[in-house]
Amino acid sequence: MKKSKLYTILRVVFGFMLVGSGFGMLFGFTTDMEYPSASATAFMDSMDAAGYFFPFVGVVKIICGLAILLNRYAKAALVVFMPVSVNMAIFHLSLDFASGIAAYMIIALNTYLLFKNIEGYRSMLQIH
Repeated sequence: MKKSKLYTILRVVFGFMLVGSGFGMLFGFTTDMEYPSASATAFMDSMDAAGYFFPFVGVVKIICGLAILLNRYAKAALVVFMPVSVNMAIFHLSLDFASGIAAYMIIALNTYLLFKNIEGYRSMLQIH
């Protein structure tokens, strides 16, 4: 099935968003966020203190972003990245609503692209 130009544009934008933010996380190009909520700051500080969390998410973002951008294993990458998208959105919805615009865009794009590929997931969703 041929995808629309809108789908292609949004897929490429989403892929670049993930690759860019993934490299930022992995190589420290992003700045530390200041959160108005003490609980949001404590949560992010504990994730940072773990030492592995942000580099791991950065690698996942780069791999999924490249797969989506290059349209190779994009359907699998969209499924793999959905839990990250959901966690980002829930974090901002519950702890820091105002600064969550990027997270809301990411979950919206991820959801849109998933549903545009729903035919590719039908076999996974069947009960045997």
